[in-house]
Amino acid sequence: MSVPVKIAIVGAGFSGTLVAAHLLGQAESPLTVYLIERTPRQFGRGVAYSSGIECHLLNVPAANMSAFSDDPEHFLRWAKEREKRLIDPPWVTEVGPTSFLPRRAYGDYLSWVIDEAERAAGPEVRLERRVDKAIGLTIIPEGFSLRLLGGETLQVHKLVLAVGNFLPGNPTVADPRFYESPRYHGNPWSSEVLQDLLATQSCLLIGAGLTMADWAITLSEAGYRGTIHVLSRRGLWPLAHRPYTPVLFSIDLNAAPQTVRAWLHQIRQCIRSTGCDWRAVIDALRPTNQALWKSLPLGERRRFLRHLRPFWDFHRHRIAPSIAMRLQALVDSGQLVRHVGRIMGYRETGRNVDVMIRQRGLDCVDSVRVDAVVNCSGSESDYRELQSPLIKDLLDQGLIHPDPLSLGLDVAHDGALVSGDGNPSHCLFTLGPPQKGILWETTAVPEIRGQAARLAALLLGGADA
Repeated sequence: MSVPVKIAIVGAGFSGTLVAAHLLGQAESPLTVYLIERTPRQFGRGVAYSSGIECHLLNVPAANMSAFSDDPEHFLRWAKEREKRLIDPPWVTEVGPTSFLPRRAYGDYLSWVIDEAERAAGPEVRLERRVDKAIGLTIIPEGFSLRLLGGETLQVHKLVLAVGNFLPGNPTVADPRFYESPRYHGNPWSSEVLQDLLATQSCLLIGAGLTMADWAITLSEAGYRGTIHVLSRRGLWPLAHRPYTPVLFSIDLNAAPQTVRAWLHQIRQCIRSTGCDWRAVIDALRPTNQALWKSLPLGERRRFLRHLRPFWDFHRHRIAPSIAMRLQALVDSGQLVRHVGRIMGYRETGRNVDVMIRQRGLDCVDSVRVDAVVNCSGSESDYRELQSPLIKDLLDQGLIHPDPLSLGLDVAHDGALVSGDGNPSHCLFTLGPPQKGILWETTAVPEIRGQAARLAALLLGGADA
């Protein structure tokens, strides 16, 4: 009789949910999968797809959002079957390949995927859902003993960290006491932020990326009449998707020099010589981005992060056209005010806070008075700075360690986490954002769905594999 394999997955967002679904579908012998998520409303959805706000749209067209690489129209078929429920003008007027659908709909889809996988699983294959927080881990002969905040301890053979993205780090200032103030919202997705902001006459959103776009539109839709200040370090602004004619373009990994400067020159030269839309060139690189990143020497990767990362992010991660139009309307109306610079400090003054901003390229420091500040600057990636008890425990034990760029964790090619002494684990794995330092392109659906399928097959290779 086969020994039942027990696998724990910490995190039930996109990454964890897909690994669980593949495990349930691939298992041919007794298996128990523990899927653990600390927040009930994020179970099977994660932070990204648990929003119930209709104007929070996917940043990718429906045709590219299938959970399964071998069935590219899976999500689109699911959505078409529910088209009447998804139509919600002005945000969604039709359900088709180029539609940008609500993120809450994608959360419903992921919940449906795991439910279907559970129903179709074999008689000795079980999914155990746990709404709890993993706080620590002990190595045992059979694998791990995983401790949960609620008091339960799970004995498992293997464990998957499907932790996704974390809260943004606080901007560095000389006096960080303001970060303890009720006027500061370090978690932009906390349930009380919207109501707190609606009670203000002005607010500052730190960062000008996708999270900022969500909040600016959300406030507008909720009837906010105050001034929305937005701070960008470099003055960049979200760019919209737009139809384009595909172009054949690639970077030769065997050609010298292998530098980000040379590659940037090739990209610009292609756009100039062909007259194509820059979106076509950026998207043409998509299949080779991981190989390009891994081919760069460490010094070149650091140079990219220091000089080009923000520009790449804004061009690579675009927003739905309807969101872009609404953002521009807010700017044109004067309700949204853009600032370019970096925060130097804060001074609370009664009911307000003065935010000191050093303007980019200038020595002067201006003061912007607002009623509240929301950190929309993006996920903290340095695992040594995280407040997660489980991550801290794993770091303290040397079972994991950050990658050389502090973008995530050191990970082997198959998703095995590398210990502090440089050895890949046989029973501790990850996928998605924690692999960013190693793969760079590892946060979007096409990359993660492939990793999830491969990792499930690896995990089912045997409890002692």
